[in-house]
Amino acid sequence: MVKSSLILKSILIVFLVCFSLAPSLNIKALTSSEAKQAWIQAKQASREAQQAYVQASIRWAANKTQGNEQALVDSGKIALQAALNEAEAWLVWVRLEVNENPEVPVELKERIQNDVDDNLKTVEDLRGEVAKVRTRAELTLVFLRMIGKYFELVADVARNTGLVWVHIANTYANTIENYEAEMRTAAEGIENNEDILEELDKAVEELENARDNIDLAEAEYKQVQIPGNPLLRFSSGNQYLRIARNKLLLAVSYLRKAYQLLMGAS
Repeated sequence: MVKSSLILKSILIVFLVCFSLAPSLNIKALTSSEAKQAWIQAKQASREAQQAYVQASIRWAANKTQGNEQALVDSGKIALQAALNEAEAWLVWVRLEVNENPEVPVELKERIQNDVDDNLKTVEDLRGEVAKVRTRAELTLVFLRMIGKYFELVADVARNTGLVWVHIANTYANTIENYEAEMRTAAEGIENNEDILEELDKAVEELENARDNIDLAEAEYKQVQIPGNPLLRFSSGNQYLRIARNKLLLAVSYLRKAYQLLMGAS
């Protein structure tokens, strides 16, 4: 599963323009682990590219010659192209990781695939804009445009990541529900089953609470989009899922107690 820390890291990268120079990836030839490694290598190289841009900025600020200004523009273009290269590497990793996850349904995989394809096209469009930059003013305008696009990219990935988590949480809830039903059937066939049924009722109550919070999380994740407040929605969805997780764990604990009582009564 794609983790929330990745999304937070990506937002930080947007503001720092901390991306690396990397060749376009042969997506079909990569596994998710290889794509992750490619992204990590790109991230390391990005620090060097950003440092070069910072140094060029310092030199230009100290001595505003035409040569220093040109060096600033050139290094800035390299940094922006590097940003696009790492964005591409990250998107490839997200897509492959989801595609290789058997717990993600086909419909959701297709949705993520479409979002990734749209964002990869945006990356290519921005490459063309960066290539046309000739002045510091143009560099700044393209950078600001890229920030907006990165927020859209992050919103897409955050929304899809949340929906993957919702699907997995519902899968766990369904499994717990099935176990509870089987144990209730067994308990109803024996005498003096009041204690067992009480534990099962507690499990059902926690399971229902978990499902309510899963539904709330899904509603929040679906609103992770631009325009709007995607970070707040994503954070809210995460909070609901954390509550759901705790409720599911409580439901499991009651099922264990019921199972122990059931085995003792058999």
